[in-house]
Amino acid sequence: MRRALTLAAIALCAGSLCALRPYNQGVKAKASWMTVSSIKTGRQYYMEVAQDGQALLREENSKSISTRRGAIKPQLVKDFFREIENSEIINSQNVKKSKMVFYQGEVLRISAYISGELTLTEAPLNNFGEAFSYAFGEVKKAVDGLPFDDKTRAFLRAVPLEKDELEAFEARESRDGEGVKPIETYDLQKIKPLIGAIKEPNRLIPLETEDVVRELREFASSRQLSGQRNDFYVPSTRGTFKCEVLDTSRKAEAAAPAARKKKPAPAGK
Repeated sequence: MRRALTLAAIALCAGSLCALRPYNQGVKAKASWMTVSSIKTGRQYYMEVAQDGQALLREENSKSISTRRGAIKPQLVKDFFREIENSEIINSQNVKKSKMVFYQGEVLRISAYISGELTLTEAPLNNFGEAFSYAFGEVKKAVDGLPFDDKTRAFLRAVPLEKDELEAFEARESRDGEGVKPIETYDLQKIKPLIGAIKEPNRLIPLETEDVVRELREFASSRQLSGQRNDFYVPSTRGTFKCEVLDTSRKAEAAAPAARKKKPAPAGK
C-alpha cells in the first residue's frame, strides 16, 4: 500500500513539472524581424531576433551579400522585446506614410507579436521613441559581431500581395473565365519552409541545404506556379504570396583567364 502511494506521489510530481514547463521543443521562440532602409543612401539590411537570443543579419548591396547568424545576450533581446511591446506606434498600428514624404533618414519596417497577434509597422526609425531606438541600437551592435554564416544555402521570404498587385495577378492568371485556384494548406505543409514563410510573412526562412532548395523549386514546377526560378507566386487559402529565394552570400566572379601572350618569334640568325 505504501509503495503504491509513493508511486502515485511520484507520478503526481512528474505531472506538475510537465505542467510548469514553459515550453517544449515543438514550440518556437517568439521572434521579431525587420528591414531597415535608408531613403538617402538606398542601403538596406534585414535583422531578426528571437526570444532565446538567436539572431540573424543579412546585408546586401550592388557588390556583395553577407549573412551573420548566431546568439546574442538574452538580456539584450528581453530589453528590446519590452520596448516593442511598449511602443505606442507599434501598438496603435496607425502609421501614415505621408509623414515620410520629406523624410531622408532610416525607415523601419518591423513585424512583431503583440498580445499573440502578428503586427506589421512601417515608419521612420526616429518615430519609435528614444528608449526603443537605444534597445534597437544595442541589439544591432551585438548582431554586427556575430560570425558570418557560410553554411545556410539560401532564405525563403513570402510577401503577401495586396490591392492593386493582387488584382493584377488574378487578372493575369485567370483564363477562360476561371479564377485562380488556391493551394490547400494540407499541400503547403508538405514543404515546411514554404508553410513557415506563409505563416510569418516577410520573415527570412532558412533553406539549410541544396536539397531543400531543390524540393521547393520542384514543388513550384509541379504546381506550375507562375514566376521565375527564384521568384514565384503561391495562391493559397491564406492569401496570395510572392515567394523569393534569396542567396546568403555573393561570391566574387572568377576573373577571366588572361589571354595567352604569343611568344616572340625567334630572332633570325
